[in-house]
Amino acid sequence: MISYYKPIRIILILFLLLTCGKTSFAQTDSVTVNNDKTVVLTSKFLGEKRTIWIHLPSDYSTTSTTYPVLYLLDGGNHFKYVSEAVEYLAGYDRNRMPQMIVVAILNVDRTRDFTPIHSLLFDGKVDTTKMGKTGGGPKFLQFIKNELVPYVDKNYRTEPYRILSAHSLGGIFALYVKEAAPDLFQANILISPAIYGGNTKILTDFAPFLQSHQQLRGKNFISIGNENRQKVDSLMLVLKTTAPTSFTWKFEQYPDENHFSVTYKSVYDGLRFIYSNWFIDYYSQIKMSMTDINAHFSKLSDEFGYTINPSEDLLNNCGYQQLNLKNMDEAIGIFKENVQKHPTSSNAYDSLGEAYMRNGNKVLAIKNYKRSIELNPGNTSGKETLKKLESNMN
Repeated sequence: MISYYKPIRIILILFLLLTCGKTSFAQTDSVTVNNDKTVVLTSKFLGEKRTIWIHLPSDYSTTSTTYPVLYLLDGGNHFKYVSEAVEYLAGYDRNRMPQMIVVAILNVDRTRDFTPIHSLLFDGKVDTTKMGKTGGGPKFLQFIKNELVPYVDKNYRTEPYRILSAHSLGGIFALYVKEAAPDLFQANILISPAIYGGNTKILTDFAPFLQSHQQLRGKNFISIGNENRQKVDSLMLVLKTTAPTSFTWKFEQYPDENHFSVTYKSVYDGLRFIYSNWFIDYYSQIKMSMTDINAHFSKLSDEFGYTINPSEDLLNNCGYQQLNLKNMDEAIGIFKENVQKHPTSSNAYDSLGEAYMRNGNKVLAIKNYKRSIELNPGNTSGKETLKKLESNMN
């Protein structure tokens, strides 16, 4: 697991970035710390600099893979444990979801940014006494939609699948985003959404929005702790009565958690819900053929709306399962598919070479071991096997 910033390092990094950065639109400053990066964007819409933390998958620098993106509101509070949860769930043998880029938006004025509507007094004037500045949600949405997302898509290898995770006041902003920009995020994790005051109008508007968007697709996980659920129940009623079948959702209450401690379980379970059909149990599916694998990922591609290919590790594992069962043709077919999908992987060629060797085809075994070593000159095991194969050819 990656080591995370020490607090002093965060302060030092942000001080250097904020004092050295230019002020022109789209000007960015960044520093890499392991697989985590701090980026400072100068926003035209917000008229200020915004700090973004980005976590890249562990294999990002060694592959050409593209990834879905998880965006976090209140990013400074949730970045570390969410990044670790994603790495855990996507890890080898667990395989509960794909590897994913995590983008955390740090707060400047969360009340201003997360409230789409001004809090008003009885005389119609803006009420700044209880919540401070409010009503900045539309500008914050413009920042995310027109500055942050384009920056991430331009500078990182992303897939057109974005998830928004929002806690408390961020939950009402997430509902607003779904109404104002329905296609921006394909899935939402709403954690104890704080629906009250003038922004209750967002909930009131949600039913007619869904009724007029019956082709809307998406996945939504909504949670709450041991707190008043009246407004959340109202949201559930709207979803039950008006949401199209293509707009799937799940609600979970955690009676042993409060408004603040509920976040970790919610993110974990929310990701499990979104990717509930992702999992392949390597150990029970020991006879999974290439046809089975292709069928599984074809269904996932239809479900998520973009082409999803099996990972190198999955294909390699399934190939060896077939090899150990002595299903040589099936094993070689899977390893060949792995080489085709991951042509820069030394390990993929090494495995294909081993399959050909165990099937008695020394010529093709030698060819693939040579390619594996070209891609990774440090493959000492491959070199030893190649030497034995070549000596037996003489």
